[in-house]
Amino acid sequence: MSNRPLVYYWIAHYNDGTSTPQFDTKTYEENKFSYINNDKLIKFGLYPFSKEYADGIRKYNVNVISIPLLPTFEIDMSGDRRLIHYRDVFISQEEYHKCSKCNKEFNYGKTSPKTKSLVSSPICPHCSAYDVFKCVSCGHEMLHEERKQAKCSKCGGGVQLKKYTSQQYSREKRWIEYYLGYQETIKGVNMKYLMKIHENGNVEVI
Repeated sequence: MSNRPLVYYWIAHYNDGTSTPQFDTKTYEENKFSYINNDKLIKFGLYPFSKEYADGIRKYNVNVISIPLLPTFEIDMSGDRRLIHYRDVFISQEEYHKCSKCNKEFNYGKTSPKTKSLVSSPICPHCSAYDVFKCVSCGHEMLHEERKQAKCSKCGGGVQLKKYTSQQYSREKRWIEYYLGYQETIKGVNMKYLMKIHENGNVEVI
């Protein structure tokens, strides 16, 4: 489905003390979601991978990553609650700038500051750098207003444009959102509770 690594795996917990994990704890093979025994299900949870668990699962060419500090999410499945769990993979094309002076990335939009000079360029939000003219002889960097007839204001040497921030790059961005919740019927009305869990552990109730 995606080469984006999983950061969470599921475990179905049953009323007899047994459980079905997404990945077998001994063989590391993946269990299908359809293997869950819903008649005995009392709790369902999403858990971050330990390093040892992730190492074992990767032997089966499953892309997972261990981030142990992520929070755990569990829901009570008692009564007539019906489990909801799935994940969505999102793919987008991301445009960004990278400042060659401080080597940090930043996004640039219509509301971002830009130099007001002969050659305009984005201003790096991290180090305030922007494109300047640089002397090829002494290395002196000049604001655009200092440049006099394409010569260095310090030694009179030739100058060239040094692009610190105007270079733009693009890359594919992928991420996974995990959905966890349940449905239940209360007084004849179908009620749904659903959480959207981001890869960093942040959660939204939707």
